[in-house]
Amino acid sequence: MKNSLLLTLFVIFFSCHNDRTIPLLLDRVESLIETQPDSAEIFLDSIQMPDKLNDKLFARWCFLQSKTADKLHKEMPYVEQLSRALQWYAKHGTAKQQAWTGLYLGRSYTEDKLFIPAINAYSDALEIAQNKHIYNVAGYICSYMADLYTYTGQRTEERRKFEEAADYFKKAGNIRSYAFALRDIAQTWVFGDSCSIALNYMLKADSIITKLNDSIGMASIANGFGNIYKKTGDLNKARLYYIKSIALYNTKSSPNFLALSNIYYRNGTIDSARYYLEKSKSLTTNPYTHIDRLYMGYLIEKDDNEKDKALNYLEQYIEAKDSLYDTEKQIDIIDAEKRHNLAVLSKQYKDLQLTEYFHITLLCISAIITLIIYLFYQAKNNYQRKVLEQKGILLNELELEIQQKNSSFENTEDLQTEAKRTKEELCALKQNIFQAASITKRIKKLCKNVTPDKDQKLTDKDWNSLIALIQMLYPNIITFIKENPYSLTDTEKKICYLSFLQLDVKAEAILLDIIPNSVSKYRLRTRQRLNLTNQDTSIHDYLLTY
Repeated sequence: MKNSLLLTLFVIFFSCHNDRTIPLLLDRVESLIETQPDSAEIFLDSIQMPDKLNDKLFARWCFLQSKTADKLHKEMPYVEQLSRALQWYAKHGTAKQQAWTGLYLGRSYTEDKLFIPAINAYSDALEIAQNKHIYNVAGYICSYMADLYTYTGQRTEERRKFEEAADYFKKAGNIRSYAFALRDIAQTWVFGDSCSIALNYMLKADSIITKLNDSIGMASIANGFGNIYKKTGDLNKARLYYIKSIALYNTKSSPNFLALSNIYYRNGTIDSARYYLEKSKSLTTNPYTHIDRLYMGYLIEKDDNEKDKALNYLEQYIEAKDSLYDTEKQIDIIDAEKRHNLAVLSKQYKDLQLTEYFHITLLCISAIITLIIYLFYQAKNNYQRKVLEQKGILLNELELEIQQKNSSFENTEDLQTEAKRTKEELCALKQNIFQAASITKRIKKLCKNVTPDKDQKLTDKDWNSLIALIQMLYPNIITFIKENPYSLTDTEKKICYLSFLQLDVKAEAILLDIIPNSVSKYRLRTRQRLNLTNQDTSIHDYLLTY
């Protein structure tokens, strides 16, 4: 109770942020991350518009936001945000800050299923960690690279990176993570049908974790033993290990329940298999667990002669599997890492072999190339800035033109037509700017890439960005909604904002985290509040009249 009160007082104190309070708030966040990440998140969320911070404060906010998200097993900040932070740390930060931020950037790319940029970000971060002997960070980078290969089904590459991770963790003295890396290596051998090798690695990991008296770690190792014995056909011993794993750590037992479902299915106990399959529905971030659960459901219902249920499971399984495995991407990821390593080796060789003359020549060439690149990007930035300025000028001119023509030629039919055309051009320009905005693209991407068992509702940051965009293009509409003469509820206001995206009911349901039927009801209530009786007029078209 006392801690909760103190937290509330702190949040109230820091609710009005300025250049003086932000650093103090971030100091408080940093002190809480390790022991109270939930409280740290509350403080971070109190910063309403972090993107408007100066580069130094933003980089620190982004770093702490990533660290907190990691502790709470939540999504990383946006790629654009982490790229900005990394750019600042590359010039002003320590090697450790650069390596960690590069790791977080790779994870953010992976969350967006952008695997090639992810492996490049990981490779760059790993190079920094290796050169500066930051072995602990290097171990985590290799682990996440291995996870990426796991995600794309590349078991050989996966094992290679887990072995590298184990070596780095051992050098860093991170015994717990070293044990987990051994466990992960064992799992790759299980998939490779080399259970004797897998058992040796798992016994080593178990010995370390047991000495640490780590219940979560022991639960994970018990699951690993269960996988090995299930693979060898010793189903009773496997079952006992899965039950042990659940008893040690019940929070994330979805893989254990699924494994038990498989064991009971193989024993012909369909009801028990179906029972544990249902229990495996608990939240998991592992895409393989989800796919395996769908396939297990198909097998159970097929054997029980439930044809419709079996077909439903099979269709879901095929769809999920097709979205997960992409052979072309797998090859590209391997090539991307090899190209990065080759570039590093090539550079090292040249540094050792080239004479002073070639060094000078190379330096001159690099300077010229750098200058060309700088001039190119400078020209590109100038061009983009001019385009935006021209769009802004055009927008103002069109609005002025409409006003002039509406006032001067109101009674002239031809000129009224011209004014209408100009107004339509203005509306089209605003719509183009709206559709090209990054927040619009992000929201539509969320609706298209629906991930099972994953919360995809819009965050406060997303809502703020969307409202800011509408404010820029349609200030009168935002004023109308904020003044709220029709007493719109918060959800009804969100329906108004989302109307600009012209989404279907299903898409809005995903963003609002409600069922489609509820979206339809909220749309109807919003129309009633606005006294919008004409069914041919949408909420979006109605708001444009303001």
